[in-house]
Amino acid sequence: MKPVIIYPPTIDWDYLHQRPQQMLKALAGMGCHCFFCNVNMHKRYPVGYINNSPNLIISNNLGLDATVQRARELHPNHPIVIYFTYPPQINNLPISDLVVFDSVDEPLDEFSEWLPDYTNAVQKADIVIATSRSIANRIQALDKPVHLIPNGCDYEHFSIAQTLQKINSVPFNQPKPIIGYIGTIAPWVDMRLINTMARSLPNYEFVIIGPLLKQPSLALLNKNMYYLGHRHYSVLPQYLSNFSYCLIPFKMTEMTKGVNPIKLWEYLASGIPILSTPIPEVPWNTLP
Repeated sequence: MKPVIIYPPTIDWDYLHQRPQQMLKALAGMGCHCFFCNVNMHKRYPVGYINNSPNLIISNNLGLDATVQRARELHPNHPIVIYFTYPPQINNLPISDLVVFDSVDEPLDEFSEWLPDYTNAVQKADIVIATSRSIANRIQALDKPVHLIPNGCDYEHFSIAQTLQKINSVPFNQPKPIIGYIGTIAPWVDMRLINTMARSLPNYEFVIIGPLLKQPSLALLNKNMYYLGHRHYSVLPQYLSNFSYCLIPFKMTEMTKGVNPIKLWEYLASGIPILSTPIPEVPWNTLP
């Protein structure tokens, strides 16, 4: 009997396509009944349950307790698994058969508010997963078994970028090659580095795609830089196919030591060369 897997309200279902969405889609494809509690940040969906696929239900603005109750009604006698990534949620989880904590980022720097609950989440969870070696080492230091499962991507989706998808707008319809970044523009993205590159490489266009996080605006200091804002996951391969190089311009911090970038795998699926700062989880940076 396959389990029912429930992800508590943490992020928006279709604003950014992150690890929890990937995991639930994959598990649903394996025949598990999955529920994603959607915070419905931009009110895209009415309150209630929506079938995303035969085994995946989006629970909009209904909360974890109500979703667990619904899961028990629909699938009586099936084991209930709570799968969560936000450490403070360990304090309010309903009764279930199994609790899985997926540690996706180091509880440091921008995520330092997680630290008071992090140890509790690790110790109380039945199964603990880490996305990077740095995070796995932290969990092992707490004397807890850990499963190292790095990030990945939907290869079929991003391999579309191996074929050029024309975009009839500046700078994509211009002759200059493009160096691009796709992802959240957060404090760990080194904008000083990107501005320096743009100034030093005037024969390239620089394109930045993604929402702003924990900052009100973006400083673009060169004429060959373009910020396109957030773009839906469905169209990202179209933009990516126009890049000559892809960027992972992360600052070197204690937090980014534990980052296994999803964009790394998306870029690799596109076949486009990658320019990255030497964060440990980018594989070739570990080569002698």
